[in-house]
Amino acid sequence: MKTKLILLLITIYWGQEIYSQHITVKNSSNHPLKDCIVEIPIEKISLSLAHYVVVTEKGEELPIEVVSDLKGNQKAVFPIADLSANETRVFSIKKGFAHTYPKRTYAELAHKIGGKFVNNKYEGGFSWVKPNYLRVPDGFTDHAYYIKYEGPGWESDKVGFRFYLDWRNAVDVFGKKTPHIVLPFVGVDGYDNYHKMADWGMDNMKVGESLGIGSIAIWNGNKAVRVEKRDSVICFIPADGKIRSQVMTTYYGWDANGTTCNLQSLITIDAGSRASHMELKTDKNIANIATGIIKNENATLILPPKTDGEWSYIATFGKQSLNNDMMGLAVFYKSKQLEKITEDPLNHVIILKPENGYVDYYFMPTWELDWEPVKDKATFENCINEVLNRLNHPVSVTIK
Repeated sequence: MKTKLILLLITIYWGQEIYSQHITVKNSSNHPLKDCIVEIPIEKISLSLAHYVVVTEKGEELPIEVVSDLKGNQKAVFPIADLSANETRVFSIKKGFAHTYPKRTYAELAHKIGGKFVNNKYEGGFSWVKPNYLRVPDGFTDHAYYIKYEGPGWESDKVGFRFYLDWRNAVDVFGKKTPHIVLPFVGVDGYDNYHKMADWGMDNMKVGESLGIGSIAIWNGNKAVRVEKRDSVICFIPADGKIRSQVMTTYYGWDANGTTCNLQSLITIDAGSRASHMELKTDKNIANIATGIIKNENATLILPPKTDGEWSYIATFGKQSLNNDMMGLAVFYKSKQLEKITEDPLNHVIILKPENGYVDYYFMPTWELDWEPVKDKATFENCINEVLNRLNHPVSVTIK
């Protein structure tokens, strides 16, 4: 009888909690953190097949999502609204659903069906579908009127992005005048009406032949060349969560300064963040991987003072948006991966040194018409310093 009672108590206990696991998170910096995403290697958490939430000290339930990085490392991630300087907080895990927590990130890859290609243009009656996967058709080129806003899109509650899934392969920015998810409704009315101001915002960058912000390139000794020459491309959406969304792309047969290789790209955006994280990996050792920021005569180049931090940046600020508004653009890079900072006629360029074929960086825009507007250089620099502080002082996590 005693044994049965013990087993019953264990069954009840395990139905409510998992191993009494508690997560201690500490802000190791002297600055407060807002909208922090905590990452935990999945092997450190005992999760059986079920849905889970993270519970705060006050009983608030937060979503926990399992995602992977480009190296295949699985991580459990969950959000923290704020952490004071040097603050330590304890969270627990239980089975459940964070029903009331809003969706704050989104990613998609949508295209037309029902028509056909005629001379590289998609024509005829059509409907939109969102398979979130596409092998780019052979011979596909720009302005084909096939893929919704010409490539994959991703957003947080702060900002939206897309990149062209054709030979241009450049990153563009959607400025948002609302924290709500907007991309499902962008690009379906008039196809490219997003270049005009709407209630939600607009495509507020003119990329042209430049790197835009954070585009992938190779430095050929004179200029940055985007990922233009490749054999084939596959793109899909590996994560579309409340707090983290991702875009994964594989470029087969990329001609990188005469060396043919396969390139993988994983772009990640988190809730509460203006910055996207770009991870790149090649199957051959490729030197002079590059990225950067479009030049604009109305924008000032901003370089940081010398720092001992792991991360640094370049940035521009000025009246450089497509709508002629104040816009800030920043790219954050690891100091140990920096080869040099240079320029070409169109771009401020960062040349990076991959480690075993791997390199990563972040890119971040701001806009004076954002729902959290950044109207002057001082406010923009505060945004830069906030991101830099997160990168150079990641939160520490202890599992018990």
